Amino acid sequence: MAELTWIPDALRTLGGLYIALALASLACAFIKPKTAWNRGWAVAGVVVLFGALPMGSYIAGRDERQHRKEQEARQAAAKARFEMRCKSAGEKIHRTVENVDGVVWMKWREPISNADNFADQYKLNDPYGQDCGGEDCIVKLLRATEGLQLDPQKKEPHHEGYRFVESLDPRDGKPYRHTLRLYRPFDREPKWLETLIRPELVTEPIDKLTARYGVTWDDISTKEDRDYWIAGGSLKVIDLQTQEVIAERIGYMMDWGQGSQAGFRSPWGAASDNACPSKVDADGKRTQIGFTQRFVNQVLQPNREE
Repeated sequence: MAELTWIPDALRTLGGLYIALALASLACAFIKPKTAWNRGWAVAGVVVLFGALPMGSYIAGRDERQHRKEQEARQAAAKARFEMRCKSAGEKIHRTVENVDGVVWMKWREPISNADNFADQYKLNDPYGQDCGGEDCIVKLLRATEGLQLDPQKKEPHHEGYRFVESLDPRDGKPYRHTLRLYRPFDREPKWLETLIRPELVTEPIDKLTARYGVTWDDISTKEDRDYWIAGGSLKVIDLQTQEVIAERIGYMMDWGQGSQAGFRSPWGAASDNACPSKVDADGKRTQIGFTQRFVNQVLQPNREE
């Protein structure tokens, strides 16, 4: 990088020209007017004109310095609070269960497509743990149990998970059992789409929930946390027979930009990169995809028999 040593000299030269122009204008204000009254107005005008720019620059610089100082203080306070919250974050697995056929999804999440999910400072919808919304959360926990002949080489990703998921649908409050099937949307033309396979959620009403284990989430943020753009979430696995919490993941994240949406920035989306525990996949790469499923599958290990 070239050294810009000429900049200070250039600035001093411009400053000298500005002062010279101001003195010349002031001299003209004394000489040109014919009366003392006009001379006074002319001098006052020159003083105001040439004094306004430096004063404006000084005020703007002072305000900018004050704003930067307040911002740094706010970030320091947010960091201290975030680090305190992270001391209680992490995964606690008290016991695991093998060969689980199905689970209860105890509380639905709102659709993840809502813009408020990523910009609403005080909405307690667990932005830390939300990696799905609506029925999609159920789909992510299921493996396909029908239409498997369409994918004998298991290229379709829906071959891991539970045989069924039960839930109370918030739209009518009734219990349902959900399964997943694979189907081929194009049996004929166009030819290149004949091998396309899609998953479909199959939902049937049931008299009551029967699965022994349930999965639920909660937003554990306080008003003070959200003041500093800190969000906290809890994901629990519960033995519904004993009401024992057999595993829980607690996590927090913080937006360093403190809610800035400049350049179409998403505050909670950006906060995902500053989380404890970090959001990582099996290869150690940071990702939100499968965040819920990975933890639940550690605790309630799915029965892998077809």
